[in-house]
Order: sequence, then structure tokens, then C-alpha cells
Amino acid sequence: MTRIPDRGVPPIDRAREAENPPIREPGLPDAPDVAQVVADATRGSRAQQPPEGYMTAEMIASALARVTGKRAIPASTIRGMASREQLPAPSEHKWGRRNLWATDEIERWLRERESRHVPRATVRQIQRRLTAIDEQSRASGNDARLKQAVRSAYRRGLSFQQIADAILVKRGDRHPSREAVRLRFGPYL
Repeated sequence: MTRIPDRGVPPIDRAREAENPPIREPGLPDAPDVAQVVADATRGSRAQQPPEGYMTAEMIASALARVTGKRAIPASTIRGMASREQLPAPSEHKWGRRNLWATDEIERWLRERESRHVPRATVRQIQRRLTAIDEQSRASGNDARLKQAVRSAYRRGLSFQQIADAILVKRGDRHPSREAVRLRFGPYL
């Protein structure tokens, strides 16, 4: 494994974060280009930046927050996602003790994530529809429409947790876990 010398830990730049606020709901200005988001995340003093063409977990977290419209994403989330193989593997190079990722691979991954991202307003709208259909199916005893609505929500990009937050367990008043949703509706997806 090739080691790249540590040039110091980059400080949190609050002014830069204020210049590039997170992406907002639909109907507001368009989301920035993924390449621009990555370029913004890698911008700064050369003495405090990893080698050209590489990104740290902190830089990836910042870029992912901008792409998904979240206020902030911790770097530990990126490291966890890497351990679960939910993003490209880190390169063989290190910057001090930090793992580095190839910028072009991360740009590709962010573009893919951006295309799958469902805006919060759309998620809430689909969840309200699922809640209404769940109440109807509970009253009628027929799960067919609920199964169809869950399949539609899953195909539109909602996670099992987002679906679980919209429906109740079969004979109860609490929300099921995402594993329960996966088990109950998995054959219909």
C-alpha cells in the first residue's frame, strides 16, 4: 500500500459551507452539477488537501450532503458505507492514516446516487398515500391495494424504512421495522 505524506487535517470551513448551501426541494433552483460539487469539496489550500485526484471521507460526506439536500453527513457514515460496500472501495493510497478514494469513481457514484434520490416532498406525498391505503385495507381486510402501493413506492425509490414509517403492523398500532416490511412485502416487489 502506497503511503502519501500527511499534510495536516483540513479545518472546517464554515464560510465555504455558507456559500454552497444544501440542495432544496423541487421548484427551487436546480441542483449543482456533481462535478462542481466534487470540485467544491476538494477546493482549498494545497497544504491541507490530499493529493490531486483523491478525496477523503470528509470530502465525500460534504459532496453527498449537497447532492442529497441534507444539512450535513458525518464522515463516519461514509466509512460505514465503504465497509458495507455501498460505495466504491478506497484506493490503495493513504494520506497519513486516512483512506483515499479516486475522485472519478466518486463522481460516477454521486451521479448515480443523485439520479436515484427522491426529493423529500415526493417521499412525504407517497407516504401520505400509503397511509390512506393502509387504513382502507385495514378497514376492508383486503391487502391487495396496499401490496400494489408498496410495490409502486419501492419502485419509485422509497426505502423499506420510509415505507415502514407510513404503514402500521397487521394487527397493531405501531409501525413495523424495515425488516418486517421486507419480509411481508418482499415477494410482491
